[in-house]
Amino acid sequence: MAPSRPAADRTQRLVARSNLLIEQARFMTLATVGPDGAWASTVNFVPLRGPLRLLWYSLRAARHSVDIEADGRLSASLFMTGIDNELGLDGAQFTGTARAVGADELTALSQWYYERNFADPQVREQWRLDRAEFEGRGPRRFYVVDVDAWWLFDLEGWLEDKNDRRIAVPLDRLHAPLPGEAAAEDVDRL
Repeated sequence: MAPSRPAADRTQRLVARSNLLIEQARFMTLATVGPDGAWASTVNFVPLRGPLRLLWYSLRAARHSVDIEADGRLSASLFMTGIDNELGLDGAQFTGTARAVGADELTALSQWYYERNFADPQVREQWRLDRAEFEGRGPRRFYVVDVDAWWLFDLEGWLEDKNDRRIAVPLDRLHAPLPGEAAAEDVDRL
């Protein structure tokens, strides 16, 4: 049986809100755990679709990177202010499994990362780090998290009763590239 119209409309709104955060939020806060306990770190990311993944780079010696190397499971949150809604903000939380990007993916994914972060080619070249930074004994790695569950802040519920809740969003609705993202198709196959 198909979902009722109000339920379908609500899902559509949740997907639209999620896509706004995925495409426009630039930072996420990772929560990892390792031998020294729990840790949180904020990183700059870019999205990949088909399936939904988020890409960033960090120092290999950073605590969250060491945690990911030992156990890739993590949770994270995205948050934005200045959004056109009743509260002027929105946020999402997700879980997933992260890993360091392999040498076979490094060229395509690093190119995508820099293109998404820096539209202007001259600015991009100023910020681009040398590939050697991310290979072998280099001090950095690109990381990608495969998202396995996604929740949004329940804005409507909070406005009604001020209870802080999350709403699960169907992950399969977040995997497809958005219209106009044809340039990402090759990267999305990685």
